[in-house]
Amino acid sequence: MLNVLLLNADYTPMRVIRWERAVELVLDQKLVQVAAYPGRFVRSMSLALPWPSVVALRKYSHGRGKVRFSSRNVQARDAYTCGYCGVRPRQHDGRPDRVSLTLDHVIPRAHAREGKVYLPWSRKWVNVSCWENSATACRSCNSRKADRTPVQANMTLRIYPRVPTQADALRMAMSRLAVVPEEWLPWLPPDVLEAEEVRVPTRVLGAG
Repeated sequence: MLNVLLLNADYTPMRVIRWERAVELVLDQKLVQVAAYPGRFVRSMSLALPWPSVVALRKYSHGRGKVRFSSRNVQARDAYTCGYCGVRPRQHDGRPDRVSLTLDHVIPRAHAREGKVYLPWSRKWVNVSCWENSATACRSCNSRKADRTPVQANMTLRIYPRVPTQADALRMAMSRLAVVPEEWLPWLPPDVLEAEEVRVPTRVLGAG
């Protein structure tokens, strides 16, 4: 079913929401409808509302949406790229091959003390399974590293893990779509549209 792009009150993109939630908040006058999917309507006995494609908050929100920690989301944050060798496995249709990737605890559970590990690059203790201690790794690199730290395994971690930023969260949401709807394109920043894992309509790719 068609999803909806949510904008802040200043029309900067925030996240993707379900169309049912968008309609509910539009009717409650908490959102304003910015764009609709052509020729589609949400109908009831007393309503024929253009199917929203882009909506915006009526009041500006200062809050930063949190992204749920999961293996799938770690892969999306890392652009489906191995943090050690840099390989980006793809399926025949060009979409990320998630089966070829794994979640690696950079500092292994074997090094934990009461469920926490020490991160030398940030000099703090964190839970074993968290954003800051998790990286995407191909199966080969994960097997090679085993239960050792990158230093012990003589492997280089290309980018240290981090909690996703708002920009990361938006790119991650876009990467899960088969194709980004054309109606969203005017509100999405270039760095999101140009990300390798984000698919935009073919005619847009050939524009210019």
